[in-house]
Amino acid sequence: MSPELSENKRKRLAETASRPPELVVIQPLQDAWRCHRCGGTGDLLIMETEGPACLRCAGLGDLEFLSAGDALLTRRAKAKSSRHAVVVRFSKTRGRYERQGLLVEPRALDEVERELGKGTS
Repeated sequence: MSPELSENKRKRLAETASRPPELVVIQPLQDAWRCHRCGGTGDLLIMETEGPACLRCAGLGDLEFLSAGDALLTRRAKAKSSRHAVVVRFSKTRGRYERQGLLVEPRALDEVERELGKGTS
């Protein structure tokens, strides 16, 4: 680290660097993929060394999709959820993966929606 950084900035930088990377789930462009574990398919997949895996086999099948667009809802649901994953989709025109939303625990999403008065009841 640069000696010119203040103590607070050094602490923040060290904290950021020590965080584990976020789990990334892919929304495939084509439906012609198969889970390397069970042979199933689905709307979302997670890449493993052996190949694509469905969310159920990866242990993420119980998470609920929260689409991008409401930053407050997204931040709070992510904070209340003990497990979460970022959902991305490849953009052919831009040549990169773009964030589509988050997968969060349904309990956390319901709790935040109640707090914000956005319940689906």
